[in-house]
Amino acid sequence: MNFDLGGRCSGHKFIVILVLAAMLMIVYFFYPFLDGIILGTVFAYVGRPIRDKFSQHKRLGSLAAVICIIVPIFLILGLGTLQVVNQIAILARNQEALRSGISTLMAETGADLPLGVKDLFTQSIENVAGIIAPIAASIPLLHIGRVVSLGIINFLISIPICYFVLMDGDGFKESIISLLPQGEMKIYRKYIDRIDRILSGIYIGTIYTSILGSLIAALIFYVFGLPRPFALASIVFVAGMVPFLTSWAVIIPVAVYRYFTLGLEGAVIFFVLASSLIYLPSELLIRPYLVSAKSSLHPLLVMLSFLGGALVAGIGGFFLAPAIMGAIVGIYQVRREEMVEPCDVGRTAKSCNDP
Repeated sequence: MNFDLGGRCSGHKFIVILVLAAMLMIVYFFYPFLDGIILGTVFAYVGRPIRDKFSQHKRLGSLAAVICIIVPIFLILGLGTLQVVNQIAILARNQEALRSGISTLMAETGADLPLGVKDLFTQSIENVAGIIAPIAASIPLLHIGRVVSLGIINFLISIPICYFVLMDGDGFKESIISLLPQGEMKIYRKYIDRIDRILSGIYIGTIYTSILGSLIAALIFYVFGLPRPFALASIVFVAGMVPFLTSWAVIIPVAVYRYFTLGLEGAVIFFVLASSLIYLPSELLIRPYLVSAKSSLHPLLVMLSFLGGALVAGIGGFFLAPAIMGAIVGIYQVRREEMVEPCDVGRTAKSCNDP
């Protein structure tokens, strides 16, 4: 009997090792598409309110959610990326023309500045251009093409992932929950629901805010005749996802640019209109309601998670780090509520004896 039991345990260990090895191989093969998997999952979170509007037609609702979320993001980020890559290629090929163009621009727009200030500002701009242009030229075009191609592939992969997560995500979650110990099912579900609510608030609030702000920004930049409007709008999209950074990270530099090209009146008109139409609706109406009310996560934690994740792991880290932070905060909140409940119900815990 002991021999048979030992053989069965050995067989189980061998199966576990095979499963772990297979999982490691899957992770290794799927690693280049990690950004697409994470993006698709995030898009599914964002599209879930749209899908829920079609309660009787889940397949149609999932398709409508994918279209409503993917199309505006693709337009903003896709066209913006193309404009950025094109601009980098131009900088790499025309370094001298860039320097002479900046000098001509400063000579024409800085006539009203004091001589010392004008010379200092002109020299600073030329120094910055002298630093950026060689860096742009040193980037291999083949490497740029590979990065852009992989990004496009990951974005395309995120579309079917988003659709199938919207379709089958609830069932997959229930199957995972069914593997947990049945005696603690209620508390496990409480943890999962709290984490899900926090992540939903983070992603829905930030991406809805960014989509609205970037679409309005693209229209305003185009109306004002700014160069590379979609590239600027894509920066607004990314900046709008990070609390405290927001769209002013683009509006203020563009206003300064218009001051030197069109004067004070043109800069003030652009700043007022852009702030009123881009910043106010998204940052003062949508973000506070969705992020604060639904996620209960401090904006500083959200900001540090987005920025830190992007610096460490790129696009995937940009979205994954807030998810990890949200999971930690959700577990902490549920655990704290469990510790407080005995005090509220029967005051039976020793730590609750004091009034």
